[in-house]
Amino acid sequence: MLTCKRLRTAVFLSALLLVAGLILESLVSAIPALAWFSYMALFLVLGGSLVLGLTFLASLLPGTAKRLAECQH
Repeated sequence: MLTCKRLRTAVFLSALLLVAGLILESLVSAIPALAWFSYMALFLVLGGSLVLGLTFLASLLPGTAKRLAECQH
């Protein structure tokens, strides 16, 4: 069940994962000793994209559209 609060949380989590991955990747490129963390940066960015994609697909479900239409922005 996707509610207004959960939708906001999912979008915020997605943005947080994406920004954390980008920051970690910039640190890895600046400091070669942290090369092992490049995989973690990749997984953070891909995880953020996955969360946002799943949230989008969940918002397309028929019952969810009616519930999300009642959100106050």
